[in-house]
Amino acid sequence: MAKTDIENTGSRAAARGTVHLLIGRIYFMAAGYVIAVVLARGLGPGAYGVYGLIMSLLLWLEVASDFGVQRATIKLIPQSDNAQDIARTSAACLLAVTTILFAAFWLAAPAVASTFDIENGAWLFRIAILDIPVNGIYIAYQGIMQGHRRFGIVSFALILYSTVKLAGILLLVLLGISVEAALLVNVLATVAAVLFMLTRYRPGISFAGRAVTQSILRLALPIGLFIVVNRFVLSSHLWSLKLLGQAPDETLGLYVAAWTVAQLPTVVTFVITGVLLASISGALANRDAALAQRYLQSAVRFVIVLLLPMCALGALDAQPIMEFIFSTEYAGGGRFLALLLCAYGLFALLDTLMHAMLAAGHQYRVAAVQFMLVPIAVATNYWLISRFDGDGAAIALLSTVAAGVLFASLWAGRTYGALVQLTTVGRVVLATSLVCAISWFWDASGFAILLKLSCLVVIYGAALLLLRELGPDDLRAMAVWKKP
Repeated sequence: MAKTDIENTGSRAAARGTVHLLIGRIYFMAAGYVIAVVLARGLGPGAYGVYGLIMSLLLWLEVASDFGVQRATIKLIPQSDNAQDIARTSAACLLAVTTILFAAFWLAAPAVASTFDIENGAWLFRIAILDIPVNGIYIAYQGIMQGHRRFGIVSFALILYSTVKLAGILLLVLLGISVEAALLVNVLATVAAVLFMLTRYRPGISFAGRAVTQSILRLALPIGLFIVVNRFVLSSHLWSLKLLGQAPDETLGLYVAAWTVAQLPTVVTFVITGVLLASISGALANRDAALAQRYLQSAVRFVIVLLLPMCALGALDAQPIMEFIFSTEYAGGGRFLALLLCAYGLFALLDTLMHAMLAAGHQYRVAAVQFMLVPIAVATNYWLISRFDGDGAAIALLSTVAAGVLFASLWAGRTYGALVQLTTVGRVVLATSLVCAISWFWDASGFAILLKLSCLVVIYGAALLLLRELGPDDLRAMAVWKKP
């Protein structure tokens, strides 16, 4: 097979993997929003704020428990001749770390509850962290499957997790909704996803030897530092709002609700990073820098095309979106949503660029970049939240992520070359400006906001087709039922 054919096949496979994961992630986010609506309406702003705070702490702990092993697995499997040993050792490392972390924070639960002044917080926190060891196995299998480019299995597991969690939360509507029950449903959903993974692939769980373990940990350590600090930056604004802000619990609930909606761009982040890390790692292992650059350019284009209009339109209609999703009781969260959507849109670009640098072997420098953002986050949180409460928290996150994107763009550009074609940026900005102008003169609320946004998305897509930014190759990638 000619080199060009191999490159085209690799590009199509990466695009197909992206679409597979996108389907699973979209379902995950859609189910998550239904869950958020049910919980927000059933618990009320005060209790929902407590639930959101505990879940943000759990998410950070689970990211810390991974500590880069999943990403290391994704990178090493395509480059290794002993993929089975890497898979077994990866699962063993994560099971060991998550078990230790679970035990430590079970003992620390009262201190955590006291720090954040959560009523009955130790009990709630202990229920939440039951998910940590189970999630360790789950993320190990996600890494193994993405390393083998079996993206369909990862996507289906995500759909199964979401379905079980959604069904459990809807059952609570009949039995009675509480923070405790909602946290327990999250654990059961993870168990279901792990059981499915075990039916599809069984590499075993054991340490394959010192050399394999060291190869994983050597790569995982800097990646883990990057991820843990990265998630600290993404969560510190919420934690600081609780610790530094003077706003009541109801305002915290509005902020958590807006934060939930604003994380929609992480659909793209989840999809892009796994595919990009495996694809660029494989290209660089074959010493094909040109193919690696094309992978990155495709990823950046994917982020810009999808997220620029999403963030712009969401910010323009933030208040009616909050009212439609959560009820008029949450309308005040619209001002938070507008800022947080922009922050998470930029974060998707930042995470994409950082994973490209991870694939290039710059693990410690990537970690250093994230550490550079910590003092920015701490300083902006302290200065802005003490003066502007929730608005200050959202602006602090936006400012911190923007600084990271600026540095990452310059760095990745020097490493790979041009990150995106200027014609793509121009066409996307033009199409986004068109739909934003229409949105400005089109007032909608209630169910009409769905009609409005749907029509604007269609107009945006049509504009990109007319501008020849979208073409047959983009449409072929959507045909997930066909082989690359």
